[in-house]
Amino acid sequence: MLLKKTICLTSIFLLNVFQYSYGQNIIIKYVGNSDNSINLTYKYTELGNSFTTLNRNNRILSIKSNDPQGFKCNDISRYTFIYAEPNETIDLNLNEKGLIVYSCSKSPYRKLESQFINDCYEKYGPTEAIFIKKIRDLQKIKKKIQSAYFDENYKGENLLLEKYYAEKKISKQFYKHFKSILWSLSQMNRLNNPREQNAGFADLEKSFPTAKNLMNVCEYRRCLLMYSYLKMKHSKIKIDLYNSLQFISTHFSNRIIIDYLSYYQLNFYLLNSKRKVDKKSLNLFYTLCNNKQFSDEIKTDFNQSIHSVFLKKLIEKSGYKLILIDFWASWCKPCLEEIPYSKKRIKEYPQVKYLFISIDKSKSAWLNETQKRTELFNSSNSYLINEIEDMELLNKLKITTIPRFVLLNQKGEIINSNFPRPSDPNFKLFIDEILDKQ
Repeated sequence: MLLKKTICLTSIFLLNVFQYSYGQNIIIKYVGNSDNSINLTYKYTELGNSFTTLNRNNRILSIKSNDPQGFKCNDISRYTFIYAEPNETIDLNLNEKGLIVYSCSKSPYRKLESQFINDCYEKYGPTEAIFIKKIRDLQKIKKKIQSAYFDENYKGENLLLEKYYAEKKISKQFYKHFKSILWSLSQMNRLNNPREQNAGFADLEKSFPTAKNLMNVCEYRRCLLMYSYLKMKHSKIKIDLYNSLQFISTHFSNRIIIDYLSYYQLNFYLLNSKRKVDKKSLNLFYTLCNNKQFSDEIKTDFNQSIHSVFLKKLIEKSGYKLILIDFWASWCKPCLEEIPYSKKRIKEYPQVKYLFISIDKSKSAWLNETQKRTELFNSSNSYLINEIEDMELLNKLKITTIPRFVLLNQKGEIINSNFPRPSDPNFKLFIDEILDKQ
C-alpha cells in the first residue's frame, strides 16, 4: 500500500466557539516522526466545519467536549475511525503500511479498536456510502441509475464488528457508535436506491423520536438531509430556503432534528447561494430554531458591524521592512495546512509583518477559526476581506484562488503578487535574498 503525504481526518464533535460550559478536553496528539502532515477536517453537530493540520511542528489538537466523540479519516489509501471519550489523549501515528494507528494510556480498548478499523479496511475497503461513486460511474457510461447495486461490504464489516465485540476487544461505546455508522450508511444507500427507497423512508422515520444519540453521527445527519431533499422532490415542492424550512417545521417533531436541519439549511444558503437570505426565511429560522449556539452563529453573521480598514495605511505605519499578506478562509484545507509553517516563519523573520485576510462569507466561521489560534491571529493582523477599503489594491491582485501570499515593501508596493507558501523551501530563499539587498 502506497504511503501518501496527506492524510484527511474527519471528526464529529461539539466545539466551544462561543465559550459555552464545556469542562473537559479530548486531545489528539501526533507522536510520529514522519514528514507527513495529517490534515484534520472535523464536522460536528453544533457548528459548521473546521480544519487543522498535525505534524512534527504542530502536534496537538485539543477539543472541548463533555461527550464521547468520533473521528473519521477518509483517504484513498487508508481509513481510520477513532473513538475518544472526554479527558482522553489519543496518540496518533502511522504504521509501516501507511495506515493510521492510535492508542490511549487511559483505555487499552483504543489500541484494539484501531486494530479493528485497519482490519476492517484491509478486508472490505473504506466504509462509505458507495452509491455516490457508483451513480457517477453509471452516469459516465449513460446507464440508468435504477440498475445500480449498492455496497454490500456493510454485512462483512458488521460481522467483524460482532466478532471483536464478542471477544471483548472493543468497548461497548465504540460498538454502539460504529453500529450506528453502518446502519446510517445502509439507510443512505436505501434512500438512493429506487427499489428500496420507500422502505428506507419508513425505517428512517422510526428513528426520529429517539434520534438524540444518533445526531452525533455524521452519517445519520446526512440521511436526514437526503430524506428531506427526496421527500420535497417527490412532493414537487420547489427546493429553496423558505420551502425547506417550512418542510422541516411540518415534517419533524423532534426538537434536536428541527434545530439541526433548520440551521444547516440557512447556513448552507448563506455560504453557497448567490442570492441573499431573505428576511422571511431568516424570521422563520429564528422561530424554528431553539438551539442557542445555532442562533448565535446566525445572528453573528447577519448582525455583524464591519469596521473599515485601510490596508495601505496599516502597512505604512507598521514599521516592518516587508509585509506578507496571507489570503485564506476557514473552509480552505490547504490554507490551514500552512498555519504551522507560518508560525515558524514569523519566529524566523521578525522583520516581516504578517497580515491575514480571510475571504470567509461567514463572520462566525472566521471567528471560530481565529479564536482557536489566538497565538497567531489577533485584532492587529487578522481581518475579513469586506473590512478592507483598498479596493484598487485588491482588484490589482486579482485573488481568485487561495491560499495566496502577497509580499509588499514598507511603502505598500507589491514585490511579488504570488509569493511561495511558507511550507515551500523557496520561501526562505527568497526572503533572505530580498532582506540582504535592503
